[in-house]
Amino acid sequence: MNNFFSQPLLRIPLIASAITGGLAILYFLTLYTFGIEAVLYVRSLRPLDFGFYLIAMIATTWYYRKYAGRGMLHLWEGLTICYVINTVAALLTAWFIYLFITQIDPGVFTHYLADLRQFQVSDKAAFIKQFGEEAFLKQLAKTEATQPSDLIWDELLKRTLLTVFPALIISLIFRKQDYSVINP
Repeated sequence: MNNFFSQPLLRIPLIASAITGGLAILYFLTLYTFGIEAVLYVRSLRPLDFGFYLIAMIATTWYYRKYAGRGMLHLWEGLTICYVINTVAALLTAWFIYLFITQIDPGVFTHYLADLRQFQVSDKAAFIKQFGEEAFLKQLAKTEATQPSDLIWDELLKRTLLTVFPALIISLIFRKQDYSVINP
């Protein structure tokens, strides 16, 4: 087991993802401390801390290529680095938010649900026009049934969707392979 975590392709992104998750948590706490509704973080300000993720992915991919890869980086290594950073940091952030809204300030989650309901009702006409009345009622029922633990999967899913193209672009930019193996 010790040998598994000593591999730079896992160890380096794990360290970077812990730092990234910590920065995202500090961002959340800063917003909360300054009185900016934490519910806004959960709903609309979340993409703003994705900058931490992007910086970590770029810096870690560069660092891995320079020091661990000795100037070389395969596409799959870059993708692995980006997705390890994204997944671990998103899980750390999501679990912190879950613990925050269940243990420290449950009112944040209540306010989040009320805000979400208000948004759905304000957009009712457009939603019904596109999907129908029955779909709207199902959506409202789904909102009512939302539990704090659902935010964990929501965070992970949205981060993963946000990461698809940046991870590919970062991996392609830093990709450098030794082609002497193919052309002796």
